[in-house]
Amino acid sequence: MKKNLSVAAIASLVMMVALRWEGASLTTPASPRAIVDLEFADTPHRLNELLAVWNLSVVKGNIWLDFLFIVSYVLFLSIAAELCAMKWPEGILRQTGILLARAAYVAGLFDITENLLMLQSITGNFSDGSLRLTYYCAAIKFILAALVLLYVLISLPVAIRKDKS
Repeated sequence: MKKNLSVAAIASLVMMVALRWEGASLTTPASPRAIVDLEFADTPHRLNELLAVWNLSVVKGNIWLDFLFIVSYVLFLSIAAELCAMKWPEGILRQTGILLARAAYVAGLFDITENLLMLQSITGNFSDGSLRLTYYCAAIKFILAALVLLYVLISLPVAIRKDKS
């Protein structure tokens, strides 16, 4: 499982670099957070403001590339949380890790939904409700991923100590 963690970590890093490189032109004064600004564009005004300064083919390419990133980061977070969970003795911290390993997949589902909604939005097929749904999917995705990552970081000292003994 540690080998799978390494592969998923490398794949995630490669995808992060690829997304940043491919979407570099999306960082503008109107969108300092690049595609993340689109994820949180919860009004038609904000969406149109972003689309007015972006090349739509770059936006579309970045979203499609993100589907590959979803696979890599979900696997990385899930494997990392599960490996860390197994280092804790039986109890709440182990069960939390197992639960968070599954939550990584839920984050991925929210990310897929968000991407599909953004693909619709950039073609002009959106409503106030779909923009809010995109926003909430992004927020939930980030919260879940952050919780998994926080658990892994908190668990690292225990995992490292167990590996040394």
